[in-house]
Amino acid sequence: MRVYYDRDADVNLIKGCKVAVIGYGSQGHAHANNLKDSGVAEVRVALRPGSASAEKATGAGLEVVAPAEAAKWADVAMVLVPDELQAALYRDDLAPNLRDGTALAFAHGFNIHFNLIEPRPDLDVFMIAPKGPGHLVRSEYLGGTGVPCLLAVYQDASGNAIGRAAKTLKHLEWFEVLETRGHIVDGKVGHYQLVLKVGFRIEN
Repeated sequence: MRVYYDRDADVNLIKGCKVAVIGYGSQGHAHANNLKDSGVAEVRVALRPGSASAEKATGAGLEVVAPAEAAKWADVAMVLVPDELQAALYRDDLAPNLRDGTALAFAHGFNIHFNLIEPRPDLDVFMIAPKGPGHLVRSEYLGGTGVPCLLAVYQDASGNAIGRAAKTLKHLEWFEVLETRGHIVDGKVGHYQLVLKVGFRIEN
């Protein structure tokens, strides 16, 4: 078992990344606003044309773009649309447009585990899965704490996918990261919730 602390992550790296949050529902709202409020300067929300969520996102001070445009722009693309929409989204908008070396992230492992999405081999692919609804992720962040979270790396094209995921987590929900080698445990370190590193299969 290995525990990652604040000193293990260079948080300035995620601050310098362009992060696309695709979807602005429960989790998308929390992830996008937590990143923005943590000092990540370039956060865009990707929504389909005519989405009812666009006004909410722009009202929160976030730029809204189409998914294909976000894919061309992003260093990290966080997919937070419903599971049943993700495969078509990846096929039509993300796969043709993501730049080599982009990190593709999910909050649920369904489409990866069941091979509905087969990511390009040049992409880092990881999961950041808060174990709570988006409104709780947001309210706990605003209160200076976090919710338990699962972390998994499916594909490590860069050789640093776990580092990229941990740096993203640092600005999402203020978590410590615990690597458990596949075992799920509960606990806290100080006032931080633990992040549990598991596999996509365990999360599902």
